[in-house]
Amino acid sequence: MISKIDSKGRVYIPKSMRKKLTKDVYLVETPEGILIIPKPKDPIKELEQIGKKLPEKSIEELKKDIIKQALEEL
Repeated sequence: MISKIDSKGRVYIPKSMRKKLTKDVYLVETPEGILIIPKPKDPIKELEQIGKKLPEKSIEELKKDIIKQALEEL
């Protein structure tokens, strides 16, 4: 879908897509463009759910994995 940006920098988002968004959103710049991610209503609960899906690793092991992946993506 193509959308317009007005002179004030506002982007039109169709109603069908706006329904999926919360009042606050995160704007994330990526090499491909900009992502609009809805802010969870309860960010702590959301993090707890994500944490439950993490492998059984220590924080240090997770940090090493994250750094390794980040370096591979450079």
